[in-house]
Amino acid sequence: MQIRETKVIKEALALADLVMAEVNPIGEITGPAGTGKTMAGRAIADKHHAIRMSAWEGMTRHQLLREVALRLGIEGSGAVDKLMRRAADRVLLVIDEANKCSWRVLETIRYLADECNIAVILIGTELYTRKFQEARTRHLLIQLGSRIGAKRVSTRHLDRAETYAHVIRPIFGDIDDKELVTGFWQLCRRGNYREAMELAGECQRIMRSNQIQSLTPAVLELAGKWMANRHMMGGSDET
Repeated sequence: MQIRETKVIKEALALADLVMAEVNPIGEITGPAGTGKTMAGRAIADKHHAIRMSAWEGMTRHQLLREVALRLGIEGSGAVDKLMRRAADRVLLVIDEANKCSWRVLETIRYLADECNIAVILIGTELYTRKFQEARTRHLLIQLGSRIGAKRVSTRHLDRAETYAHVIRPIFGDIDDKELVTGFWQLCRRGNYREAMELAGECQRIMRSNQIQSLTPAVLELAGKWMANRHMMGGSDET
């Protein structure tokens, strides 16, 4: 997928630059589903040649450390121990789906940043943020929260102009019909990036099937009905 330089992507890249230079090299990117968090993580990984991994439900501390060691080329017997004693040049670790990390795993990630010269960017939904607020985990994550501090980016829906600049125009070319652009923006929940790309893909499918060369209100209407049916049948995955 081509990475568009939206405002959120620019903020995420600036965050990565800051984190790499900080004494406490931990930052976070949070936001609702479909607002470009994973895309931001990939943009950071591309720019900084970072290690990027996605957490999974039930991931243990040892599994995390083994995966990071492997990505750093540390293999064989004692790989995790070697990682925990690491003192090489700073590298950047991007962890998507951080909402699936237990507090124990998050504390292990803090140790990597504190002691192993590994800068970290955590990416997650409100479920990740909630761990810092809930009574049963809040006190366990005080140190991690203090390390993150203000190094945070919140993703959000694209505004109408961004939707046109980063989705509509690159795919369909210049469109002068402002009502058509506004209708597209509204159909993708007012700029949900993932839904905007899915809506554009459905418009393209309809156009190919009917040998239509340009995006029209009729094409958008049909694609909008597809989107509505899709939501009724179960929604979408996290991005």
